[in-house]
Amino acid sequence: MHKKKKVILAVGFLVLGIGLIAAGDLRADGFIVPHPPRPGDAVPPLTVKYHHVTIEIANQVAKTSVDQVFLNNFDRDIEGTYIFPLPEGASISEFAMWIGSQKVSGEILDAQQARRVYEDIVRRMKDPALLEYIGRNMFMARVFPIPAKGEKRIQISYTEVLRSEKNLVRYRYPLSTEQLSYEPIKDVSLSVKISSPVPISSVYSPTHKISVRKETEGRAVAGFEESNTKPDKDFVLYYSLSPDDVGLSLINWSGAEGDYFMLLAAPRFAAAKEKVLNKNLIFVLDSSGSMSGTKIQQTKEAARFVINHLEENDRFAIIDFDDGVSLFAPELLPAQSANRAKALKFIDEIQDSGGTNINEALLQALKMVRSGDRPNYILFLTDGQPTVGATDTGAILRNIGGANEARARIFVFGVGNDVNTELLDQISLMNRGTSVYVGPNENLEVSLSNYYEKISAPLLSDLVLSTSGIEFRDAYPRTLPDLFKGSQLVLVGRYSGAGPATVTLRGKVGKEDRKFVLEGQRLVKDDAYNFLPRLWATRRIGFLLEEIRLRGTSTELVDEVKNLGLKYGIVTPYTSYLVTEKERLSIAAATPEAQDALQNRQVSGAGAVKMAAATQALKSEDQAAQAASKLIRYKEDKTFFFKDGFWVDSTFKEGGQTKEIKFHSDEYFRLVADKPGLAKYLAVGAKVIVCTEGVNYKIIE
Repeated sequence: MHKKKKVILAVGFLVLGIGLIAAGDLRADGFIVPHPPRPGDAVPPLTVKYHHVTIEIANQVAKTSVDQVFLNNFDRDIEGTYIFPLPEGASISEFAMWIGSQKVSGEILDAQQARRVYEDIVRRMKDPALLEYIGRNMFMARVFPIPAKGEKRIQISYTEVLRSEKNLVRYRYPLSTEQLSYEPIKDVSLSVKISSPVPISSVYSPTHKISVRKETEGRAVAGFEESNTKPDKDFVLYYSLSPDDVGLSLINWSGAEGDYFMLLAAPRFAAAKEKVLNKNLIFVLDSSGSMSGTKIQQTKEAARFVINHLEENDRFAIIDFDDGVSLFAPELLPAQSANRAKALKFIDEIQDSGGTNINEALLQALKMVRSGDRPNYILFLTDGQPTVGATDTGAILRNIGGANEARARIFVFGVGNDVNTELLDQISLMNRGTSVYVGPNENLEVSLSNYYEKISAPLLSDLVLSTSGIEFRDAYPRTLPDLFKGSQLVLVGRYSGAGPATVTLRGKVGKEDRKFVLEGQRLVKDDAYNFLPRLWATRRIGFLLEEIRLRGTSTELVDEVKNLGLKYGIVTPYTSYLVTEKERLSIAAATPEAQDALQNRQVSGAGAVKMAAATQALKSEDQAAQAASKLIRYKEDKTFFFKDGFWVDSTFKEGGQTKEIKFHSDEYFRLVADKPGLAKYLAVGAKVIVCTEGVNYKIIE
């Protein structure tokens, strides 16, 4: 019998051909070792039809079900071995693959057996990618046949008990894949259902933008869907448990570069109309001549959406402005059905004409604000620059600041490329709001209605934080937002002190002062939280870029942006060289237009709007910024750049002394065995420079 040659194919989200494998790395949650029908046969790449993951977590017991279909593009049946690296402590509860009427079974290898299998694959294929799975158990099953020009469906389920640390539960799914597929994955979905006897407060992912819906106090649903995508990192989810009206969770990470924290604060589940504050809302609508056509129609639809979604006990006003100001009513009106109907008629009759009197419009809005037990929100929409009345940016800001004694929050929506980004950002920054930019080809109605839904139901306003045992510093966001129904605060920063930490959050429910305390929180060193420095750096860069945009360039600020961008692989106007020229076009902060706008202090135009939008995104990002680039790879807390044929650790200092070890040598595998924590970094590539424990290891071929 001849010995069959085995080739690794990534199947979890990527399935690669033989030719591709020789050229690059493999990353997958599951993979197949196929056996070509005859020696020398070149099996063409398989393609993934879909990959669906369903997670059900009940009382911290997680059942993960994976459903995969992959297609054989070869004109003959092939066989292979399916391998799935299991999380620590997990056990297979189901494996389904059928050959005719016979269900295929598999076996579980322990960590030592799995290590031998992985090392054998790495030795034969000369590919380090599987090293990050060393130390895990492994499930293995024979796959035959994978029909010629046909498909094979594999379903696997496993269960694990999730650990809880400081009322925070962590779940991880091994989703890391390298972007080496001929085509993006067509259909990727992941859904999580959580149930708990203790109320669920926060649900947060540092790795993916997820949608979250709380169904009851003890039930929540989260997930994401993507199409034509190439996943490049594992999926991580945290959820916190708290019986309080506002649940607080604190996590920390300490490293050579400093101490970092993240505070999660989320209101308890509120059913319809439960515990929601009544609000005052003033809609300030630009109807100048430049708003003609699609923009004014979308604006009207957005305004109708807001009016139709007000609660009856809310109070509202509409200000229509161009050269001058037109009021729906001289004062705030209750949002009863009769008043809403009149407001809709007022909106229908708005016509676009004239110039843009921003100063008078906002001063009129602030005159209508009322102090008391209600939060005041102004939604301000404009597509231009001030052309009538006060037009000087400084004068307008002084006027607004002096008139906003009731501390209303102003949320700004800039439409198109002609807006004065400096003015709009300063208005929102000084008045505890946010700037949202809607591009010429984006739907204004969708953007505004989506944002309004987030702020429509305030639960706790005027937040103030205090601590003892540790001291927070350089925390972002700088201004704490109100807490709304279904929202959560993600505060990231640095800290000093050894704890235990006590965190107190104060706020208002109407006129009533409320206080929520997280007491005696022990600080721990847990590598699970090593994403915090990059997340903090992302927000810090957003803050610094805003300072540069609004107040001018300084060497100190630019140098800090460069240093943080280089260390953590965050692409900015000053670190755009981290990506290829083609990739720059898809990253707003790195486009030539945005760079020119920043360097030349442009306040309007396409570049200025791109830069403003990118800055706002970085400031509020809940996931660590990671550029999709061929020149950057991330591995947990480390960033690697491709330079002179090597993947180089961002902390490596040029000219530093290195210890050379030949890839694929006995010394290489001894290093992996002696320092298991190093394996995940060596998985980046066959030629890599990595710094750890004061030693710079240089892996050479």
